[in-house]
Amino acid sequence: MLKETGFLDFSAKNILITGAGSGIGRTTAVTLSSLGAKLVLLDINEQGLQETQKLCKNISSVLVHDLSDVGGLKKAVEDKVAETGKLNGLINVAGIPCVQPLKTLKAETAEKVFRINTLAVLELSKIFCSIKNHQGDYPSIINISSVYGLVGSAANVAYSMSKTALHGITRSLAIEMAGKNIRVNCIAPGFIKTEMLDGVAVSFDNEYNQRLQALHPMGLGEAQDIANAAVFLASDMSKWITGTILSVDGGFTAI
Repeated sequence: MLKETGFLDFSAKNILITGAGSGIGRTTAVTLSSLGAKLVLLDINEQGLQETQKLCKNISSVLVHDLSDVGGLKKAVEDKVAETGKLNGLINVAGIPCVQPLKTLKAETAEKVFRINTLAVLELSKIFCSIKNHQGDYPSIINISSVYGLVGSAANVAYSMSKTALHGITRSLAIEMAGKNIRVNCIAPGFIKTEMLDGVAVSFDNEYNQRLQALHPMGLGEAQDIANAAVFLASDMSKWITGTILSVDGGFTAI
């Protein structure tokens, strides 16, 4: 029924997705491609991008870029926009974890996490909001944060800092861009079964893993769960939604 109304028809939309080389970014790209979206796939991992591109059913273009190079984003993205056309959406998925207690956390480590997880989002949003780079009636920016932007966690201070900042960016930018009908929303996922979680989980003992499972009344999530929420926020179904932090966490923040 929804497909017939055109709400989930993305054939006229061009969307940039960061972190598209794996995990949530890849699943979001494949899902949007199946709905007709034209995509720009950004990641530092060229091989991962090529693998994602093979999975996409519709036209996609790759952009290999290290998000820690915030200053180089403007030229890289605008060159790609000149090639592929203006954007209808920006989905900021890329990010790096940081599980480290405060007593061993160095300023340069925190700065790196903040640069990739937060400052790159800010810069990409600035680029997207330029009239020469976006199009459509309700352009959409979607930021992917974390439940740790909403609740505290030991040894996650740098990561939580970077993700909590995305919530402030989302709310303030939503107000600033409302006059242009640019919508800005955020998804705060719980723990999702991805390669990133696998990489972090090796430092967890069995007791912690059991506690982690217990924190999610509906179990750990799948990348598709976050992709589905991103599709909704990128679609015309959500044209009156902006400034929202959407928890998709299997009940984690309800406990």
